[in-house]
Amino acid sequence: MACRRALHAHCRQHNICLQHLSSSVRNSAVNVKKFHTQSALSNKCEFGFLFDIDGVIVRGKKPLPLAKQAFQLLTKDRQFKVPTLFVTNAGNSLRSKKAQQLSEWLDIEVSEEQVVMSHSPLKMFRQFHDKHCLVNGQGPIKEIAQNIGFTHVTTTEELNQQFPNLDKMDHLRRKPAPCAFEEYFPRIDAVILFGEPVRWEMPLQIITDVLLTNGKPCNDLLEIPYPHLPVLACNMDLLWMSEASMPR
Repeated sequence: MACRRALHAHCRQHNICLQHLSSSVRNSAVNVKKFHTQSALSNKCEFGFLFDIDGVIVRGKKPLPLAKQAFQLLTKDRQFKVPTLFVTNAGNSLRSKKAQQLSEWLDIEVSEEQVVMSHSPLKMFRQFHDKHCLVNGQGPIKEIAQNIGFTHVTTTEELNQQFPNLDKMDHLRRKPAPCAFEEYFPRIDAVILFGEPVRWEMPLQIITDVLLTNGKPCNDLLEIPYPHLPVLACNMDLLWMSEASMPR
């Protein structure tokens, strides 16, 4: 019975995430339509395109053969004839950075409004925007979080410095806290996973501690909280293809 309830809860959460993602794509499409209607080239178009990036346009950092030539069919004077969006599971960069990369790879003008990242749907999770969130991933994750609406974020690296006794794996990497104020550290309200970290062992330990202590890793584990703090996972992929011959 408990398994059935858990399965139903998981399915409901999955459907909610899909609804949020669909709404994000629709909102981005509206922005792109506004962007394109400024150009006479797309006024007559009643359709558009959604393109994945990794494995469709590039592999790692290398554009796929004929990708640039293919996009010449959709553009004129480096401007799109047809409304076009680019969607990606990547979450380790800003939309503006990804748009710049696409422009360079394809030799066309790609705007920030045409890019939907894996973290883009979090713009609609406004109930978390003013909460204290622990964020994990690569790249400028604090800037990414702030750009999509989050006002109070702490990275796993910052939390590790505040609680130096949590990570025992690499003694050379441990940095003492500036002062012992662990009990006054504001409680973590939610965890955001933008993507995979550079090193797995420390974030896994830190996130587990935060979940088990209900956001206060200085507390003792008296009982396992259920339900635990919300975890917003933007990219669940654990396998992808890059320039290497085998998937990573």
